[in-house]
Amino acid sequence: MKHPFLLFRSPSLKKSFSVAALWIAIAAPAAQSETNPATAAASVGPVATNATVVEMPSVQSVFVMPTKPDEGKDPFFPRSMRPYGSVPVIKTNQPVVVQVDLQLKAISGPPEHHLAMVNNRTFDSGEEGDVTTAAGRVRIRCVEIRADSVLIQILSSGEQRVLRLRSGL
Repeated sequence: MKHPFLLFRSPSLKKSFSVAALWIAIAAPAAQSETNPATAAASVGPVATNATVVEMPSVQSVFVMPTKPDEGKDPFFPRSMRPYGSVPVIKTNQPVVVQVDLQLKAISGPPEHHLAMVNNRTFDSGEEGDVTTAAGRVRIRCVEIRADSVLIQILSSGEQRVLRLRSGL
């Protein structure tokens, strides 16, 4: 194994190494005295100052949605035109009317106790329940069952409807 100092065969490399070691030896005590707060405060003494502490207000980021491609683009989807489109918002106090497709499938049972099947769910007179429609689940109440029709009430809107059996059944 070679000795580590044998790697410094060139005189210029030896000279630069010794200059670097000299600088480290000179700079180490000076750096130590600057970083030691006890010795720094003892050598300077008490300092009187009229400075006041000023707190800087915190800066908050402000983001502005671009209205055209020249103003900026979405960094995650740079080719998207979505940020520049505007969706009109219509405000109204009118309740939203959802078109509910209800069908009377069958009426069964004896005349004194009819049962009605609405959208594949069986109801007795006065019974409430959820039925599945194309618009989602709707809660209805079966108000009255007649010989060939049913009076139901949609509970979300209060609307009453008469559902009739299809002709030819």
